[in-house]
Amino acid sequence: MTRERLDKALTERKLVISRSQAESWIRLGKVTVNGKAVTKPGFFVDEKSDIRLTAEDQYVSRAGLKLASVADIFKLDFRDKVILDVGSSTGGFTDYALRHGASKVYAVDVGTDQLHPSLIGNPKIELHEKTDIRDVRSNEVAGPAARSTASRATRASIIIESTPDLIVIDVSFISLREILPHIHDYLSDRNTQIVAMLKPQFEAGREQVNKGIIKNDAIRRQILKDFETWAHKYFVIIDKRDSGVAGAKGNQERFYLL
Repeated sequence: MTRERLDKALTERKLVISRSQAESWIRLGKVTVNGKAVTKPGFFVDEKSDIRLTAEDQYVSRAGLKLASVADIFKLDFRDKVILDVGSSTGGFTDYALRHGASKVYAVDVGTDQLHPSLIGNPKIELHEKTDIRDVRSNEVAGPAARSTASRATRASIIIESTPDLIVIDVSFISLREILPHIHDYLSDRNTQIVAMLKPQFEAGREQVNKGIIKNDAIRRQILKDFETWAHKYFVIIDKRDSGVAGAKGNQERFYLL
């Protein structure tokens, strides 16, 4: 009898759309095998194993659970709001926003074909794939009075019509410092709330990261301190909270309300 990993079996049985989503649900304890919860993606099963999801009514990705863990604390109000989802990927933040009453979501990601099938075609979503957020600007935001004609913003390929009421950010393999100045100058105004999720492994130097994980808490604290010092040049940090759901590799991520 052929045996295979649980995360692979979930994908092959089309209970999830990707191995990464399978891993997320498993680690969250939302998958049962023969009636018992299993939290190890590498757990072996066979074709006779009864595999079930216990979170079918949850968000389309783990990101939705992360945002949910701080939404009440930050007193976020999505009702009838225009949202910009930076690093939309599968659409966890987008899904959360729509379920909580958002009127429109601009979903932007450098990747392609990642949005969950349940969100594709939703008239409230304006999807921009293969798009760097630094190539996007709001038609309602003038930007800095003086800027070089060679700046990235002047050759922006995407213009969104409305200035977002709320911007949610979940990016990987790039520092928040690389995108927040552009968001400040070209995509927000004084009424825009920004919720940015900081992933310490992408703010750290290479020598501080071990296989994609920040294991030393002192290093993590210094990363957060350095980021906050930098962020004050552009924003007021209204609140900050660690995510209630850890990153896929165990990194402790932090949300900032700006």
